[in-house]
Amino acid sequence: MTNKFDQMENKFTYAERIAHDDWIQLVQSKIVLQGKNVADIGCGGGIYTRVMAEQGPTSVLGLDSSIRMLEAAEAKTSEKNISFAYADCEHLKPVSNQSLDIVLERAVIHHLSKLEMNFKEVSRVLSAEEAVFIVQDRTPEDCLLEGTSSHIRGYLFECFPFLAETEKQRRYSDLEVRAALADSGFNRVEMVPFWETRSIYDSFSELREDLQSRRGRTILHELSDTQINELVEYIYSRLPDNGQIIEKDRWSVWFGFRN
Repeated sequence: MTNKFDQMENKFTYAERIAHDDWIQLVQSKIVLQGKNVADIGCGGGIYTRVMAEQGPTSVLGLDSSIRMLEAAEAKTSEKNISFAYADCEHLKPVSNQSLDIVLERAVIHHLSKLEMNFKEVSRVLSAEEAVFIVQDRTPEDCLLEGTSSHIRGYLFECFPFLAETEKQRRYSDLEVRAALADSGFNRVEMVPFWETRSIYDSFSELREDLQSRRGRTILHELSDTQINELVEYIYSRLPDNGQIIEKDRWSVWFGFRN
């Protein structure tokens, strides 16, 4: 099967955005990265791989099933404690049993038809004690919050309601993720609703350019160029003309522990 991320025209679409401080502050409030062996599964362009590597882990392994994404990640990475490898998230062949302390999967599970194979593979590669599995994704409820001057994503579904059905079908509920984690041996699960800063734009024209490029927004590939322009005009009609725009996305972040 062809990987759709390999088909994207710009392989750096998931490598050039930065992770803001609010994300690492959330992670550090729950776990310690220093001295740990960490993996970022579905690492894309390595944005979060690099952020975690800055916190003092022994190693960070970025894994992805897209060759183009891995090429972009390697091109953007200079940290010596980072390595990258090709792997499907349901078959983590490059990773040996119980060799990792922490695994991150950000924006991965909505691409999976089932959670069980992936979660059991993660359980296999995590160490037996004090291991942590971080799953970050959106529930249907996260996706369909109304659009505001900061929650730009909400305007997408107001403008194109058919995409709301697409989102609801591919997203897992909180209960489904918790159940799959428990079945995979994570006997304590904490879920944190999280507003993550996505981007800061100095003007609407910067947001317009970002939307038209579809940069880092896979769902926009469901729209034609004409529909993208329609979306841009829809958002423009609803945002106050006050200069800077701070865009935030609503996520659910599950921390799975084994003790």
